[in-house]
Amino acid sequence: MKLCLIILTALSVGLFTVINPETLSAQTGTLASTQVVRGSVFNANTQTPVRSAVVRIVEINNGAISNADGQFKIRNVPAGRYTMRVTLLGYETLSLPIVVTSGKEVLINVPLVEKILRTEAATVSARKEGFTPINEASLISANVFSLDDAYRFAGARGDVARMASGFAGVLSANDTRNDIIIRGGAPTELLWRLDGLDIPNPNHFATQGATGGPVGAINSNMLANSDFLTGAFAAEYGDRMSGVFDLRTRNGNNEKYEFVGQFGFNGVEAMAEGPLPFGTQSDGQSATENAVKGSFLVGYRKSFLEILEALGTRFTGAGVPRYEDLSLKVHLDIGTQHKIWLSGLLTTSDIFMQYSNGTSLRTGEQDTRNGTDVVALGLHWQALFSDRAFGKLMVGYVSSRFRTDVDSITARSDGGLQGTTPWYRNRAAEGYWTAKYNISFSPDARSVFTGAVETRLRTYDLDEYRTTTSRFSNVLFSVKANGTALQTLSFVNWNYRFSDELRMNLGLHSQYLGVSNRATLEPRLAFAWNPALQHTFTLGTGVYRQSQPLAVYLDTTPGVDNRGLDFSQAIHYVAGYSFAAASDMLLKAEAYYKDYSHIPVSAGAATSFSAMNLGTNFGSISGLGNLVNSGTGRSYGAEFSFSKQFANSWYALASLSLVRQEYQGSDKIWRSGAFDNGYIATVLAGYEWKIAEAFSMEFSARYARAGGAPTTPVNVELSRRFQATVLNTQEAFSVRLPDYERIDARIDFRNNFNGWSLISYVSMENLLNRANLLGYAYSPTRDAVVGTAQLGRFFVGGVRVEF
Repeated sequence: MKLCLIILTALSVGLFTVINPETLSAQTGTLASTQVVRGSVFNANTQTPVRSAVVRIVEINNGAISNADGQFKIRNVPAGRYTMRVTLLGYETLSLPIVVTSGKEVLINVPLVEKILRTEAATVSARKEGFTPINEASLISANVFSLDDAYRFAGARGDVARMASGFAGVLSANDTRNDIIIRGGAPTELLWRLDGLDIPNPNHFATQGATGGPVGAINSNMLANSDFLTGAFAAEYGDRMSGVFDLRTRNGNNEKYEFVGQFGFNGVEAMAEGPLPFGTQSDGQSATENAVKGSFLVGYRKSFLEILEALGTRFTGAGVPRYEDLSLKVHLDIGTQHKIWLSGLLTTSDIFMQYSNGTSLRTGEQDTRNGTDVVALGLHWQALFSDRAFGKLMVGYVSSRFRTDVDSITARSDGGLQGTTPWYRNRAAEGYWTAKYNISFSPDARSVFTGAVETRLRTYDLDEYRTTTSRFSNVLFSVKANGTALQTLSFVNWNYRFSDELRMNLGLHSQYLGVSNRATLEPRLAFAWNPALQHTFTLGTGVYRQSQPLAVYLDTTPGVDNRGLDFSQAIHYVAGYSFAAASDMLLKAEAYYKDYSHIPVSAGAATSFSAMNLGTNFGSISGLGNLVNSGTGRSYGAEFSFSKQFANSWYALASLSLVRQEYQGSDKIWRSGAFDNGYIATVLAGYEWKIAEAFSMEFSARYARAGGAPTTPVNVELSRRFQATVLNTQEAFSVRLPDYERIDARIDFRNNFNGWSLISYVSMENLLNRANLLGYAYSPTRDAVVGTAQLGRFFVGGVRVEF
């Protein structure tokens, strides 16, 4: 009841302040509030606390000094956006943008990197001014982002995958999905990692073999600063060939209880955090050897449309999406040597796209039910062995379940329903149990040695089949298998600093998959050189190998045997240069070449099929027939980007990416691939107008343009004969769609009151209502090939209350 009253009050006051900000300005003295900024400072290489670090908020010259446990607390910080700078003799200076609201304390963990050449006074290193990734081993093609980025970027909808489409070299393939294409690589080549646990697809309404979906299941409210890697990544990441989302969750507040209520595009959300109801130390004390202090953080979301339907709202259209997810993290500090935490994600989603209840039916239309469940739980224990070494044990469980039913409709001559026939069924479950141990040793400021061994017991229960032939294809398939398989992933890595100006990262990744009885060795190497404070040159290469989806290995269609398929392979070559024009401003250029080999293509008959082009739709990856690893391909290009972090009331992110993707199927003909868009251009910018101490508005916009994607032309003659779309696969990807173009605009309103805050926004996506095309299809009613339109103008809004 209290939460409902606060939300209703917040909405009323929020609307009033938007309409009449002068009134709010007059009341600033009573409405405005200050907040606490606190956290911990630790050695990035050894995870040990760092004492005596000076933590200062630049704009207001307010700060604190970290204590013996690395803890700091800055009180009486007015609401607003600031730059927090951390300095200490012998360490590289680090600056971080922070957002302070009156409703929640700001909790920040600050990793400091030791300097090799110690000087008389601390100096500011432009290389560390907020652009260096969290993982120090990521020297090239790396982007760091925050929770605030996912929320304020126009067009992001609070989804980290959609947010990433603003980075150089990244393309989102579909307005209705968040699939991510990195440098011409298929979405299936993306690795999702959450707190060290690999999750195949953390999205609602997912499909087997894909990594995207219509709605992201990762709750951005839970995230700390994280990394997004687009090439030549370090040896600790495996079984993927293009990029990595290395997501980290934040800890809950371990001193006070805080709550968040929110509704918007992603659904209705509630989040709670606070100290665990036990502990042996109080606020302000240093930890003792056996002191225990902990926190919890839990967030729940539910589909907004589902709630409206339950309240009696009736919707027209194909179906109402129903989904919910639960995210949690429990964290314990046990003395100064041990940390234990449990993090998890549980999701479920269902939709019934029913067309058989219509009155103008056409034979061949389909009813589709789709549902997915995802469980990901990881228990972690980190122990400091000494001032220079620590170990981390993770025990985890990941499970994905898929439920799909497709029924073919037979219509009467008057357009009514004659009947439905089962056409496709899928009841599949995949997952794994894992145990992983990671050890890190830093003998001095120059070297960090890391290594890990992970053993997974993969489980599967696959029951997928197509029961009815179509009028133009007699191909049926079935995948019926259950059992377990062993998979191991391990790596060793050496991060070495020849000097403060020259760094090297050398590593070796290895994996083994019991289903195919195949093993790999994958070397990785990267360099970063700072000849001057503002200039950085980077160079990286590596071998990246990826297993096939289990449904491909275990296809039980008569005459099909894919168990011996090898890993697919991509070799990365990347060179880059960056210029830090200011502490909050970075210009970067990178060129890359990816050499693909061992790609699954059709065995026997020479065709244009290649697995390099999979992963962007709701279709199954089953029923591909016999495959062999004889496919090849390449993607290459250059990227130019400009990044301006939020400071002095504005931010910007602009990029121009030139990309080519080409491949060979079993017919040995070089073709453009599905992701050969040619170019991608993105401009994203925002400005904050602080109308009063307690009230501000933020205006942001995003412009995106990309070359037309290659697509396979429609065979009009066969399509007319069978009254359904039949593609001319002999001319695969020989036709290009029109260029993609879109403008998104957004306005945010921030109200800060005593002890709570209200944040609301309204966004218009595809502002100019551009008719972008997703593909071409044959229309029996028009007897013509027509374009399949993407989303037109689309409104999104939301309200968030913190207290």
